[in-house]
Formats: sequence, C-alpha cells, structure tokens
Amino acid sequence: MAYQEATQEKNLRKGPWLEQEDEQLTATCIHAGLRRSGKSCRLRWMNYLRPNLKHGLISEEEERIILQLHEQWGNKWSKIAQRLPGRTDNEIKNYWRSHLRKKAQGKKISAVLLSIEFCY
Repeated sequence: MAYQEATQEKNLRKGPWLEQEDEQLTATCIHAGLRRSGKSCRLRWMNYLRPNLKHGLISEEEERIILQLHEQWGNKWSKIAQRLPGRTDNEIKNYWRSHLRKKAQGKKISAVLLSIEFCY
C-alpha cells in the first residue's frame, strides 16, 4: 500500500529500472558512504523518512479506529494501516502491543460479564 501511495502521489516511475537509474542510485550510495544494507535503508525510508508519514502521538480518533478494526480483522496490521493514512503497519502494531492490547482485553471481559448479568 505504501508503494502505491508514493507512486500515485508524486507520479513516480514504476516498472523495470533503467541503467541510468541504477547508475544514479549506485553513485548516490557511494557518495553518501552509508554502511547499511539495502533492506535497512528501505525500512528506514518506509517507516521513518517518507514525507507523507505522520509523526507524533496517535490521536484518540486513530486509537478508536485501531480498536474497531482490530476487533474486525485481528492482527492484520497492513490492512488496518490502509485506513490510517500516514501511519505504518509497524507503528500500529507497536502501539497496539504497548497501549491497547490490555484495554481491548478489558473491554471484552466487561462485555462477557455484562452479558452474563443479563442471563440471570
């Protein structure tokens, strides 16, 4: 999804790379002198440096959406991220694990207890 967003937003080129593009990329890597793998560079770009990413705290509205969609789709973080523009699947997963998992479990327990009360 993130790749699609990037190509649509800036009308970026898709498809096979041209030899000139390979040369430009190689020259840039040599010039910059980074001692990082291609995978590491890609992940850094996708998860932290892309211009269309939101930085900062997740809002109450985003939290509500995450809770709602997690109840519907489970741990489908990429699918959930598609509904939260500017947020990455990894960011949502980490937020879930550090902030929302216990909250969601508490709501499920409350709902079960409430339904038991109505039975008696």
